[in-house]
Amino acid sequence: MERNHPTFSSQTPFCNKYEELLLVCQRALESWAKRRDDAGQMGLSGKELGDELIRLQADFAKSYALLRKHTQECALCEFVANSTNTDSAGPSVVVSHQSPPA
Repeated sequence: MERNHPTFSSQTPFCNKYEELLLVCQRALESWAKRRDDAGQMGLSGKELGDELIRLQADFAKSYALLRKHTQECALCEFVANSTNTDSAGPSVVVSHQSPPA
């Protein structure tokens, strides 16, 4: 497993790559939640909507998996995660504090 030398960010104790992945993950979660909420408020249903929601959910799951993988491969993020969290979830717990849409 190759470990890159991360670039430190002044905004968070994690590296810049983590911040980029976190933003992508948060946007994917927000898109999924917003579309689901919009559909519920407007009473929308059907296969097309279901397919769209599944795609949005998959986008979130993929981005979350990339974030988790990064925290295990980046020496800085792994160090920060191990020193700040009592569990082994890593810094991705920043994202998981929001319950994903059902």
